[in-house]
Amino acid sequence: MNVLLRFLKVISISVLFVLNENLDFLQRDFYIPKHFSGGIIGFLLFLFIAELGRDILTFLYRRRKKMSPRETDNVVVGLANIYFLIIAGSVVYFILYLLKMKPVEFFTGISLISAAIAVTMKDYIANIISGMILAFSDKLKIGDYVQIGKHIGEIIDFSLTMITLRNDDEELVYIPSNTIYLHDLINYSAIGEDAFIISFEINNKMKLPFEEIESKLKSALSGYSEHLMNREIGHLFIDRSGQESTTFKYRYVLKNKDIPLNREIKKAMLKVVYDNTNIISINPIT
Repeated sequence: MNVLLRFLKVISISVLFVLNENLDFLQRDFYIPKHFSGGIIGFLLFLFIAELGRDILTFLYRRRKKMSPRETDNVVVGLANIYFLIIAGSVVYFILYLLKMKPVEFFTGISLISAAIAVTMKDYIANIISGMILAFSDKLKIGDYVQIGKHIGEIIDFSLTMITLRNDDEELVYIPSNTIYLHDLINYSAIGEDAFIISFEINNKMKLPFEEIESKLKSALSGYSEHLMNREIGHLFIDRSGQESTTFKYRYVLKNKDIPLNREIKKAMLKVVYDNTNIISINPIT
C-alpha cells in the first residue's frame, strides 16, 4: 500500500510539472488566471515533493535501523515535525502569493503587529525549537522511563510542542517541550540494563531492622524471579536518613524492558511495605 501511494505521488508530481509548463494553455482554454493556477500548482507540487521526500528519508532510516514500517522513534517523529513546519510555512507563502504580496514586504509592513505576534508566540516557538532538539537528541527516546519534575512515566510520543508520558496510573501527561530544561530530568532507562528502582519512606520510630525490610521485599519479588536477570532478587539500600524518617530504595533488573510488568511488581512490593509498616509517604520513581 505504501509503495502504491509513493508511486501515485510520483505520477502526481510529473503531472503537476507538465501543468506548470502549460499555464498559458490553462488560461487560454479554461479561463483560469495564470497567477491563480500557477499558485495552486506550485503549492501542490511543493506539497507532494516534501511529502515524498519525508517518505523516502523515513523509509531509508527505518531500513538502516531494521525497523518495521509501523515502528517509530525520535527521528521518525522529528522528520514528521519538520514536514509539518515546512507545510505550515508554505501555506503562509501560498496565501501571500495569491494576494500578490512579497513575504518580506508583508512582515516589514506590519512591524508592530509582527513584534506583538513574536512576544505572544515566544513560548510556542520555544516549545517547537525544544521539541525539534529533543526529537533528534540521544538523551531521550520513545519508550524511555523518565521523571520530569514531579511527573514520572514512559515516553510514548514527541509532538511538535509536547512530550507525552504515560504514568503508572495509565494517565497521559502532556509536558511542554521547553519545560524539560526548567525541571530536573531523570532517565531511568539510561541507567544501563533494564534496571528499576522503587523508593519508599519509613518512620524512624518503628526501628525496623534493615535485614527484616530487605527480607520482606525479596519475598515479594521472588514470585517474579523468572523475569529477573539471572534470577537475582535485587538489593535494598538507604538513600538518605533524616531525624524523623529514612528513605529506602530497592533496585532490581528485569530480563527485558517491560513497563506493565514493572508496574505490577512495584504495586506488589509497595503493598508489602504498606502492610508491614506505617508509611508516612510513598514516592515510587521507576
